[in-house]
Amino acid sequence: MRPPVVLSRGKHSFLVEKFEGKLHTHHGVIELSELKGKSFGDTIKTHIGVEYKIVPFNLSGFFKHFRRGATPVMPKDIGAIIAYTGLSPDSLIFDAGTGSGMLAAYLAYFNKFGEVVTVEIRKEFAKIARRNFKLAGLKNVHQIIGDAVEVADGFKKEFDLVVLDMKDDIAFIPKAKQILKVGGALAVYNPYIEPAREVYEVMSKNEFRELEAFEILRIDLDIKRVGTRTSTGVWHTGYIVIGRKY
Repeated sequence: MRPPVVLSRGKHSFLVEKFEGKLHTHHGVIELSELKGKSFGDTIKTHIGVEYKIVPFNLSGFFKHFRRGATPVMPKDIGAIIAYTGLSPDSLIFDAGTGSGMLAAYLAYFNKFGEVVTVEIRKEFAKIARRNFKLAGLKNVHQIIGDAVEVADGFKKEFDLVVLDMKDDIAFIPKAKQILKVGGALAVYNPYIEPAREVYEVMSKNEFRELEAFEILRIDLDIKRVGTRTSTGVWHTGYIVIGRKY
């Protein structure tokens, strides 16, 4: 067993990248050197005897444990993009607006035989994303710092999927149409409904087909001994517009 690993107890979990030093938890202090020689599924105790389970760091931990700069696209929206665009595991993907790298990481994970080119203009966000890609052990993400339009101009290959989560996304739509393969998809994420409508209209003017615009809501269940009901919390984060080049 090598780091990174996750120490988990109920709703609490901690990502461990080195087996040295001390980890201060809600239930006491853990000596990380005690992880050496242990296996996944074993437990480790805090100084007051509370046990944490040792589990692998995997896809489900990306959202919980990645460092963040920009507000990330949530897994529910990432899943919708993957499903509705029909992502295949050997795709060439152009991701404009890396942010913290959440979306690019999930796309790369499910695109094991393909490549993801992700572009971020802000160096501070790109640095955070680069750390997250390394943490996840992703080898098929190619990170570029710069203007997305200028970067796209440098590619002669055509892409299977273009994903936008960036300012001035409507300005990139004609370029997305240009760099996509016939049958390729463009997915645009926006946190506000008015820009999403504008994206839809501009994609229509650029003759994208099979256009659809939607939001994905997550409503948690509050499960107690007396019964189960929907939680008062509703997870809304943004709007997605998807279209194809034909």
